[in-house]
Amino acid sequence: SSGINAEWPLRRDNQANVCEYNHKQGACNYTVGIAVIAFFAGLGFLAVTYFWEQISNTVTRKYVVFGDMSFYAFWAFLFFVDFCFITDMWRKTPDATKTLMSAMTKSNLQFTIVCSLVCIFLLALQAYMAYKQLNEIQNDASGLGGYNDTAGFAGSYGGAPFPPHTETAGGNYQSPYAS
Repeated sequence: SSGINAEWPLRRDNQANVCEYNHKQGACNYTVGIAVIAFFAGLGFLAVTYFWEQISNTVTRKYVVFGDMSFYAFWAFLFFVDFCFITDMWRKTPDATKTLMSAMTKSNLQFTIVCSLVCIFLLALQAYMAYKQLNEIQNDASGLGGYNDTAGFAGSYGGAPFPPHTETAGGNYQSPYAS
């Protein structure tokens, strides 16, 4: 998130930190906490991407991509909670307190709300891309490798090695129990 600097989101009153979101310290702690954890986890997934070609086991690749997808989907949810929480805290901040804030403090607080909203969509997009990658890995592992149902039965292999079934039900069928 954008708010890790000396002035934002805390105000110093007698050497005590005070969160500017309606003076609720939990709003600042939650926002900064999930942002820092997401940053370091993102670095970890970036390192896994760097070593991706060296992972030859398909099962290991599936677990890595599933972890990637699960993490980003869960973190998108956490940022949604963060967006709702800090937006509500900003709404509940008294107007008198907002008028005493400097313009930079106000813009930092509002920009953090926008950043948490953008993070929701970016993390959801990353989770969707990981989902698509997981499907590709599963198709490659099962031997389908991009099989398309709309290509027809023959596909690129020519045709079936046997003639199609042309008898209708009721044609020359005789029951084995008939005398």
